[in-house]
Amino acid sequence: MKRIYILIIVGFWSCGGFGEVLPDPKEYAYYTPSDTIVILGAVPQEIPLITRDMKALKQDILWGIPYWQGTLHDKPVVVAITGIGKTFTGMTTALFVETFKPRIVVMTGTGARINKTLRTGDVIVANATIEHDYGSLTADGMVYRPLQGPINGNEVKNIVSPGKKYLLLAQKAMDSYPPQTVTADGNTYTNAVRFGVVASSDLFGVTERRIKLLREEYSTDIMEMESAPLAHVCKAMGVPYLIVRSGSNRAQEAPNTDYLRLGPIAAEEAARFTHHLVSLL
Repeated sequence: MKRIYILIIVGFWSCGGFGEVLPDPKEYAYYTPSDTIVILGAVPQEIPLITRDMKALKQDILWGIPYWQGTLHDKPVVVAITGIGKTFTGMTTALFVETFKPRIVVMTGTGARINKTLRTGDVIVANATIEHDYGSLTADGMVYRPLQGPINGNEVKNIVSPGKKYLLLAQKAMDSYPPQTVTADGNTYTNAVRFGVVASSDLFGVTERRIKLLREEYSTDIMEMESAPLAHVCKAMGVPYLIVRSGSNRAQEAPNTDYLRLGPIAAEEAARFTHHLVSLL
């Protein structure tokens, strides 16, 4: 007799207060890690500088998603594209974590510049991420609340950090990384690499009101569409992670033209630093 399995997913939304924020899960709570480092970018332009230097390179497909497997700096790595936005980032991250049992996940890519001092090609390693579209959008602006997860409606901090151990590794990478020469908008300069805040949502362009909120309330450096959901998935699954983002266009309501022009520059600078970072992981 054929058995039929039905998966029922029930949403949970507390009608009370924010409640107690549960501690982060223990690292590798659900598996024994392999030696593999998983590197994810959102779009194809964010990974070629990494895959071209991989040794013993082979390409395969996981549930329809292309990925590249080999070594970088003599370390086993798997590289893939998540696709754009929170849904596909969460899906791809969870799938590759479950399949490859990585010891760390690294995200590389670009983002719109919120911080006015940030230039195209400057690199931010996220010491904090936030999903800036999670909550209630009221006439007075955004009202933020903790995320609620699938484990008995557990409440989870919206703002999360990779943790001191991995930020120290990123600091070592920054200390040993030579500044790169960048040319953008007719100006040539050496770029900066530093820690900062990355805000994510499913919004590609945003109003000046949202930019002002992110700048003044959260000291946001870069706004994009993938890093915070990846951070939340990794935290929930007990997997270490680091996020590398380079500034492309300035944040605006209609960024498409500037993104297409400046995105490739930023993608290369993020990948260049990620390449170096892997050597120290």
